[in-house]
Amino acid sequence: MTRKAPDLDAWSSTSTARRLICAPGVEGGTFLDPKRMFSVGGVEETLTIQDIQQALADAGVEIYRTEDQELQIAERVRLHIMDSGVRVVLNDALAVQFTARTQRSDAPSARSEELFRRVREEIGEQAGSRGYEESHSEIVEVRDPVDEARVLDVWHEVTYRKPLAAVDDAVAEVRWALHLEKYVRP
Repeated sequence: MTRKAPDLDAWSSTSTARRLICAPGVEGGTFLDPKRMFSVGGVEETLTIQDIQQALADAGVEIYRTEDQELQIAERVRLHIMDSGVRVVLNDALAVQFTARTQRSDAPSARSEELFRRVREEIGEQAGSRGYEESHSEIVEVRDPVDEARVLDVWHEVTYRKPLAAVDDAVAEVRWALHLEKYVRP
């Protein structure tokens, strides 16, 4: 059965209109668009960071900060304090990533390798079962805001990332990551 290409002239050219992207083999050829293509509700379309932001807001997810191709999701530590260890990224592909950590202050005599191992054992297994892969790890010195020479703590962070095909998947993964305890005690 041959599918007919949509009449693109019938579509509005406003920024809020969606463009249908036809797959190769569709009668009328393949329509290319410079924006990224993703599946939203089963239909391939172009996607912007604003589209993702709106979908998350509609799902009740609070955005902490918006950058060019990244949404930092708000995690309330207390009523007046927010953190942002969960992100939705739209670079080469749509992805959700989150960072988990241990703190040196909880185990002052532990070696860095041991602290990273604890995060990977505790969080990595849960993340791996959902399709996340370790993106990178790093040691972060938390400095005193009044005296930059003074190190208050040292965090051992591991970042996990999962590529996604649809905005609905991003909403579900953000919700999962927000409920995950990302702070690991040694």
